[in-house]
Amino acid sequence: MPLDQESLLHVYRDMHQIFPEDLHFARPLIQMLQNIGEIESARELAIVMARRMLARGRAGDAIGFLEICRLLEHPDQDEIEALRSMAQVTADGPIDMESGTGKLFLLVDQLSDQEGRDFLEHGRLLNVSKGEDIVRQGEVNRNFYLILEGSMEVHMDTATGLHVTLSQLEPGHFFGEFACVYQLPRSATVTAADDALVLEFSDLAVSQLMQRSPIAGERLMQIVQARLIHSMSYTHPAMAELPEADRKWLADESHVLEFMDGTLITRDGEMEDRCCIIVYGKAVATHKENEESIRLTMQTGDMFGDVSSHLRLPPDSIINADGRCLVCSMPKEVFRSFMNAYGSFEHWVEVHGRQRRQNLYNRTQ
Repeated sequence: MPLDQESLLHVYRDMHQIFPEDLHFARPLIQMLQNIGEIESARELAIVMARRMLARGRAGDAIGFLEICRLLEHPDQDEIEALRSMAQVTADGPIDMESGTGKLFLLVDQLSDQEGRDFLEHGRLLNVSKGEDIVRQGEVNRNFYLILEGSMEVHMDTATGLHVTLSQLEPGHFFGEFACVYQLPRSATVTAADDALVLEFSDLAVSQLMQRSPIAGERLMQIVQARLIHSMSYTHPAMAELPEADRKWLADESHVLEFMDGTLITRDGEMEDRCCIIVYGKAVATHKENEESIRLTMQTGDMFGDVSSHLRLPPDSIINADGRCLVCSMPKEVFRSFMNAYGSFEHWVEVHGRQRRQNLYNRTQ
């Protein structure tokens, strides 16, 4: 059920506080204030936004808010005219102070005000008490969350049995995105660090957002993939010693590929530039040995690729997804750097390769 008008107004007030330069929240908020009779608040917000846009060198946006001031019959006409004159002078000039550092909510940045409102309206407000878990590692939950008030701690149990804190999330941050997009079990637990207010969205609402705006969808997928790979680095035993900087480097440089059941993932000779890691699901490598077809099933966490002799599969191997499969494609530069820098990483790769060769040898006997 969509948010009622009072709840939606609360959401927009919070979002404007978090993203004070984002027009997608300021303009609808002014309209909402006007609709409920808070004309003075609407006027004040309009002129504050005009000043803010002018200070940022965004003369066109400043003129737009000044026009709203005129329609709302703002009493300070002298300031409005002065601001309008300044905006008109700079509108056609080379001045541009907009460097891209303004704090914007990227998921609605490419939507119209109404489209952004439609998306936010389909959220559900949740009051969360300090210490309460919103999602738990391992559970199946396809919802997506946006923090409006308070903060959250993201933490998880690693493959080596350690309990680690991954990050602290503040108002404006969102989480739950890759479990929502890829429909995977939660990779970490998110706990309220203090009393908080969050906006919860269903996977359907997120899917509709991605369909409505391909650019917003692409940005969300970039974030989803980076966070999925970063989380995988904490659960994979080969990466237990990686410092946080290298985990982020891995996430920034790698990408996630999704394959449906039976889809070709790769074949022999096509993996010289990368190492593949199965993030979720299974894959089957098939090759011929004395006219016999040999199958090797690879599970979550398995690595393969021609970047290392330890990971190289038999010649003419063809790798297909066995059910739905997510694969992290790690560039060879990152892989080789990890091999050179971390003995535990190199050791795991060598043991992994040795065990795989033994399994293949047993199958041919």
